[in-house]
Amino acid sequence: MLLFFLSVVFTFLAFVNKEAQEQEIGKNFNLVRLSQELRLSSDQLTMMARAYAATGNPKFKQFFDEILTIRNGTSPRPKHLHRVYWDMLLVKEGQAPFEKEAPKALLTLLLENGVSTDELTMLRNAEDKSEALVSLEREAFELVATGKNQQALKILYSEAYLQSKVHIMTHINAFLERREQDFSSLLASSNKKVKSYYGAAFVCFILLLLSLITLYNSRSAIRKSIIDYLNTEVKSQTEELIEKNKALNHAISELSETQKRLINAEKSATLVRLIPGLAHEINTPIGVAMTASSNQLLLVEGVRQRVNKNEIAKSALLHSIENIESCAKLVVNSTERITGIIDKLKIITNTGFEGEVKPVYLQPLIAHCVSELANQHPHIDITLDIPEALAITAPERLLQQVFQPVIENAFYHAFADNSVRSPCVIISAQASKLGYTIKVTDNGGGIPHEIKDKVFDPFVVGNRTQKGLGLGLSVALAIVTQYFNGVIECETESNSGTCIIIKLPS
Repeated sequence: MLLFFLSVVFTFLAFVNKEAQEQEIGKNFNLVRLSQELRLSSDQLTMMARAYAATGNPKFKQFFDEILTIRNGTSPRPKHLHRVYWDMLLVKEGQAPFEKEAPKALLTLLLENGVSTDELTMLRNAEDKSEALVSLEREAFELVATGKNQQALKILYSEAYLQSKVHIMTHINAFLERREQDFSSLLASSNKKVKSYYGAAFVCFILLLLSLITLYNSRSAIRKSIIDYLNTEVKSQTEELIEKNKALNHAISELSETQKRLINAEKSATLVRLIPGLAHEINTPIGVAMTASSNQLLLVEGVRQRVNKNEIAKSALLHSIENIESCAKLVVNSTERITGIIDKLKIITNTGFEGEVKPVYLQPLIAHCVSELANQHPHIDITLDIPEALAITAPERLLQQVFQPVIENAFYHAFADNSVRSPCVIISAQASKLGYTIKVTDNGGGIPHEIKDKVFDPFVVGNRTQKGLGLGLSVALAIVTQYFNGVIECETESNSGTCIIIKLPS
């Protein structure tokens, strides 16, 4: 960090000295230009004086005076005076090539550009000598005014005049020589400083580069050792994970076997619960059918014997036929009951979901399910809160087999003890982005605690005196979960009523 800071500092110092050097070069250029302007003004005064003496043209005297006033700072100063200026005005109707600026004396310009005291003394001496020369030129102008042009020219070319010019140029040459020496010395010193600063910055940069290389190599070694350590750790952790994975696979295998055993045990337990109820529900109609069939056979045999003996009367024959017909009806009813049980079992076992899929409007469907129950139970208040446009796309028979047993349970079982003064059943339905929610709520006595968790099991009823086989909610559960992939829930509290909630996805 220190080497980097030193590199920046030395580079900055080199730039600062380089900029100072450029400023000195500009200063030297301006001072040399202004000293040359002093020399040029002296030559221009001489030229204008001699031209006036030779021609008597007052224009040259006017230019002479203007050159003096510009140099002394009493007249506006033309811009770029060091370039060609007066030669452009000598011709007839000549035009100034540059615009004029504010008046400023030549010595003032020299001071503004940083001329030293010694150098200013040299240039002031040159200007004083030039002013002394002006006196001779004024003397020549007086002779021209009296028509003595030749005498005026003799003065302007006299030894005294030329000697004064030599004195002027001697001081200007001394200034230029001094300026050249000072500038060369300053430039050499500045170049030496710039080179030393650049050299120091370069050395610091090289040292910084070497330090970075050393640091990089050391960091590479550290990184390599870290990578080796991490590789060792990863290898160790990998081996440990492999062992744990083997143990996990073994545990999963054992868990799978245990799960299979539990499933088989649950199936056996389900069969144990299902078979007695199923046997009871099927044995009853079978027993009735067998008894009725036996009676039919006895009645038929009795009729046959009496017919063979010609001992049967018409009235007795008709009575026997009526008895046989009654027995046949018992057989048919028992058979239909067994068929109904089998159909519901097919739905529970996911084999009875046939039907035409179409949009089914819930309001008329549920109203149809409720209509007959409302006639049978006029004392129960019924409220339907179902939007008219709400429709579910599914087989209508399956939807009816879902809602019918749920609604029947509310009418048949919720108010069985007649303890509720104002019994009511509320059926509501609503649709959302997630699907449909249908609720069947009653204010009855609630589901008994001992069967609350078994209401969706087959052949579960409150008691055998109540209506139904105990398959309705099992069928509804099978259709909702297996066909619709939905949810059916039961919320109940003793003496606070029951709410069956059916949720079907869109």
